[in-house]
Amino acid sequence: MLRRDFLTMIAAVTGTAMIGGRAMAYDPTTAGTNAFSAEDTAFLDEVAEVIIPKTDTPGAKDAAVGAFMTVYVSDCYTAQDQQGFRTAMENLKSAATAQGKDFMQMSADERTTLLDGIAREARTASAEGAAKAKAEGRAAKNADLHWFTPLHQLVLFGFFTSEVGSNEVLRYEAVPGEYIGDLAYNGEPAWAT
Repeated sequence: MLRRDFLTMIAAVTGTAMIGGRAMAYDPTTAGTNAFSAEDTAFLDEVAEVIIPKTDTPGAKDAAVGAFMTVYVSDCYTAQDQQGFRTAMENLKSAATAQGKDFMQMSADERTTLLDGIAREARTASAEGAAKAKAEGRAAKNADLHWFTPLHQLVLFGFFTSEVGSNEVLRYEAVPGEYIGDLAYNGEPAWAT
């Protein structure tokens, strides 16, 4: 099942208006036509490929995660969250420039080293932000997260909800365990689930 078909199905089940068999919860866009350019999509594809590289299983580029991210952010994020995402992209580009190269010109090893360092920094900063929120007696918010964390999370979400990620990387079991269709029943209460 295609990701957009799945999202359309969810929209239909949750009560979104259907017109001519099409969910009208959003206006579909394509990568680079709304809030992001084709260059942004290519950049996000390269970032995603560092996070989920192609090995004996498909990588993020195989799942077109960059294009997914641009559409998802354009269609689903508020203007403030879109700006936060753009800031994260710019921060990442600046971190690469501080290393002496444009991110797109870095080798795979240089990109991996850069993102590993940023991810370690993000884990520490996000944990500190969550601890601060807890100490203040409130739920953690996006503002408590390191700028890289939402970008990283969107890469993972985009990949593992894609057709490639869900069918070729993950394993799906409709019902965990064995199905026994003819089970002896002696009058006790039936299972609720």
